[in-house]
Amino acid sequence: MFYRESGQFKSSYAEDQAIFPIPQDRWGMVVILLIAFIGVPLIMDDYWANAVFIPFLAYALAALGLNILTGYCGQLSLGTGGFLAVGAYSSYKLMTAFPGLDMIAVLLGAGATTAVVGLLFGLPSLRIKGFYLAVATLAAQFFLIWLFYKVPWFYNYNATGQINVPPREVLGFLVTTQNADDVVKYLFVLTVV
Repeated sequence: MFYRESGQFKSSYAEDQAIFPIPQDRWGMVVILLIAFIGVPLIMDDYWANAVFIPFLAYALAALGLNILTGYCGQLSLGTGGFLAVGAYSSYKLMTAFPGLDMIAVLLGAGATTAVVGLLFGLPSLRIKGFYLAVATLAAQFFLIWLFYKVPWFYNYNATGQINVPPREVLGFLVTTQNADDVVKYLFVLTVV
């Protein structure tokens, strides 16, 4: 870190475990969050919201999960996309099966469903290490994607395979469907990430 001054020492365990140990880090993160929550919505239009920012945040969420697994735990996983698909399809099915369910409950239910599927694939992989764990997670991803394409229940028996999400609101703001405001969708996804 080129901006760290000499003499900034850690004198307690709390300082040692701090995510942002020096004031420049904390102020930098505050500036980045202010730009993300206030600056970006001011300059964003329909194209930038739907083609750039919201997909970028979805990939950022995938990268955060992969960073926890690979960066902190040291496990090589190639099946992250499959488990993201489980979360996406389970949230879609929860929205269509329970029309009155709140969006926050949908997200929590989708997370719980993904955790159960991850547990089903993870338990047999407990004894696998190294390269074989990567192959097992890649196989899980290919199986899950195949399952979502071949079982029409996942896309409500639509002949084209295209899914349409029913409208959902969070705090009185519409966050799904094409009629939702792009800024509201962006802020909702940014808050989740």
